[in-house]
Amino acid sequence: MNAGAAMARLLVATALLVATAACGSDGESSGESAGNVTTSQVTESDAAPESDAAPETDAAPETDAAPETDPAPESDDMATTGSNAETATPPAADGGRATLTLANGETLEFGSVLCMLEPQMAAGSEILFTATSYEDPGLDITQFGDEGTITGVASISVYNGAYDTLWEANSMFGTPVELALDGTTITGTGSFLEAGDPGNPPVDGEIVATC
Repeated sequence: MNAGAAMARLLVATALLVATAACGSDGESSGESAGNVTTSQVTESDAAPESDAAPETDAAPETDAAPETDPAPESDDMATTGSNAETATPPAADGGRATLTLANGETLEFGSVLCMLEPQMAAGSEILFTATSYEDPGLDITQFGDEGTITGVASISVYNGAYDTLWEANSMFGTPVELALDGTTITGTGSFLEAGDPGNPPVDGEIVATC
């Protein structure tokens, strides 16, 4: 790995609801005495009183049916027509744009550029501002401050999806780079080395990043 690629890698870092039977017996007996007929009646034994039937219990009251809930409202980004549902394309990630124009006629465009425009400490060094895109090609613009292990360095790195350096301008290696911040726009110029290889001839370029 060449020094430029190494530097590029360095800089781009909950989840359920008895009824008792009545009994009775009847009995009759009759007899005749001599000469006179008398009838003795055996009184019917009182029938066993019927026990009161168990009162009917009231039927359990019907519970009110659970109220119907309203269907969930359709999401704004979901449109349904007939049996087919089309999902709207999600909005693009927030971020700006950047363009690198090289003197050899090559122009590189970068989307979803994310910027940090206020000084902060990172990895032991002060960074004044930076702009980064993780698309392919990717971009990293960094301006270091005067505190920490890396000071005063300005760099512009362009790399592919595998993080291989495509173009790099880095003042750490003696190639001139100048960066400036104006509001939310970063501009810069520099001499770019293809693949970050010092053995390749430098190509002048200009970068404009709008955050």
